[in-house]
Amino acid sequence: MDSELLLQPLRLGRQTFPGIWRVMMPPAFQKLRFPDEKQADCMNCPKSCYEEWRPDYRCCTYHPRIPNFLLGLACRTPEGHRAVDELLERGMVLPEGMHSSPRQWLDFVDDEHEDLFGKSQKVLCPMLDRVSGHCRVHAFRNSVCSTYFCDKEQGHAGEVFWSQIQTLGSQLEMRLAQWALREIGFDLDASIRALNELASDLTQASSDQGWHPAALQHIWGEHAGREKELLLACADVIVKNRDRLWSIARQQRIEEPHDFDAALLEKVPEEQQEILEEPDTEWTEIVDLEALWEDCRIAHDALWEEPSGLFTLSPQVSFVPNEYQSQEERYHQARPFFLEYRFQNPERSLYFRLAIRREEKAWLDSFAGSFRPLPTAGVETQEFLKTMIHRRVLRAQGPAT
Repeated sequence: MDSELLLQPLRLGRQTFPGIWRVMMPPAFQKLRFPDEKQADCMNCPKSCYEEWRPDYRCCTYHPRIPNFLLGLACRTPEGHRAVDELLERGMVLPEGMHSSPRQWLDFVDDEHEDLFGKSQKVLCPMLDRVSGHCRVHAFRNSVCSTYFCDKEQGHAGEVFWSQIQTLGSQLEMRLAQWALREIGFDLDASIRALNELASDLTQASSDQGWHPAALQHIWGEHAGREKELLLACADVIVKNRDRLWSIARQQRIEEPHDFDAALLEKVPEEQQEILEEPDTEWTEIVDLEALWEDCRIAHDALWEEPSGLFTLSPQVSFVPNEYQSQEERYHQARPFFLEYRFQNPERSLYFRLAIRREEKAWLDSFAGSFRPLPTAGVETQEFLKTMIHRRVLRAQGPAT
């Protein structure tokens, strides 16, 4: 494979993934059938329309943990080169890759506690081009960003599927980032010890924009001042070994700075502790990647399992005409109706809203007020109704699956 291909996005169905996923993921990964996440449209963000998300940053109110080799690959493109330079200038890069400082992480926890994801004024991804609204390293983004869709086309089944893909991808990224460091001769153990030594005074580790220069000097050691050189070297060793990345990752375990992490958790105010997840020991053990991949395949099969039984239109669904007045309505000018799904909880009345075609409304209308089986003809009809079942627009009676 031409290594230049790894700089290009991988398109599978409607979705695009980082080019490195061509060789990082299991060979059968590209044979999966991926949901077409048409609703999670960043240029017409549904959360900005209905949940007061920022229309400029949207879900980019987050500091992604981008592994070193992806940052190195990004440096091979003009826009990525500039973005990584700015990231280094801000002090947001550790040897393993982009990493938020203690202060930035605590800001994120505070945002989560106050339900400010998508609305934050302080946790903003530096990789977003604020003029175009596009990610400057889109072909090199991490697994969390690659698998996040704010409004999943296939409902809960889609949530499970993407969560499994994200878990597998994150494990691969973290393992390969650490392997690449060791492979090029970087002293990973010394870097982790340096992080643990910062645990005694975390207040001195952060600057206004990222990590404090003294903390970075301590973590990077003799590589301080040559950070970009290291990122490029990590990318090179990953590309050089692209035909055996899956095998390499299977043999790695993830090393973590436990003292540093524990000190960071202690800084979280007591009233915010409830939103923190329990420490997951599996991340620091040698998890069987084949088992994670099998979980992905199980979730994939469940996603596309043929439904059976009788179905009716949910009473929480209503239809409204497209008035073509708002930006969102004009964006869907070819769809004359909106399907609105409302919570029973009056404090959050609108759960989601979908622009639909006239024939799609007719298909759904036929399920109103009674239970009936799915029609047997028409692939397009079948696919649309299957999506409506996953999203609970159509509800089952009896032994439906």
